Amino acid sequence: MTKPWLFLSDIDGTLVRGEIGLAPGVIAAARAYTAAGGLLAVCTGRAPVSALPVAQALGTNAPCVLYGGAALFDRAQNAVLWSRPFAPEVRSGIAGVLSALPGVSVQAFTQREIYVLRRNRRFNERGVREENTGPIRTLDQVEGPILKLVLCSDNRAELEACRPFFPEETCQFAFSSRNFVDIVAAGAGKEAAMAALSRQLDIPLSRFFCAGDGMTDLPMLQLAGYSYAPANALEPVRQAVDRVVPDVADGGMEQAFRHAADFMNNEV
Repeated sequence: MTKPWLFLSDIDGTLVRGEIGLAPGVIAAARAYTAAGGLLAVCTGRAPVSALPVAQALGTNAPCVLYGGAALFDRAQNAVLWSRPFAPEVRSGIAGVLSALPGVSVQAFTQREIYVLRRNRRFNERGVREENTGPIRTLDQVEGPILKLVLCSDNRAELEACRPFFPEETCQFAFSSRNFVDIVAAGAGKEAAMAALSRQLDIPLSRFFCAGDGMTDLPMLQLAGYSYAPANALEPVRQAVDRVVPDVADGGMEQAFRHAADFMNNEV
């Protein structure tokens, strides 16, 4: 029996951007893709509180990649299926940033909670609104293993100065945009979670559709059987994919989902 195709899509910059939410045409095309027999999941740096409403609207029917690839989350079971948290030593790096770089905002994500350790103007204006709630917390108040860190600053050089606090032997440090850095543990990342999902569902990577717009998406796009990027994606991403669709502001992912459904239908 032929194995199904699975579509993994990034959220921010690919499906939505700023105040631009999911377009009705994108939702309809995603649901038409799953109705044609495809599996669908989101692959995002977001936590469940902000990712799952998007996943539900699209009608996802496979485990989602969350926390920048540090966990697989099954929406049907409301449970984490696989995760790669940081070692406890990451807390010394967080403490170093909080002490040495007062202009950098810091968020720490665990399975249970999102801890805002420091805010700044850029974070308040551009961060994911659902993930910026509650009081400022101290590092000592962060309970449980940390899955992901988000750093934010108006000054890119200030963010670069954070890099030595998170050695590459144990951490993956990547700019998700000019003013935001996502950090996950070594052995995590979107491509690692994609491989874990491939094993969970026994679907080869050659039967994955993937869509994304940023450098943190590039490794998974390169692993996919077929890849998409919106016209607003970074140039290296646009150059790497099989198909560039219209800008996220124009609902370009509608075209990607419809193309994927046609691709599957033509395979039969």
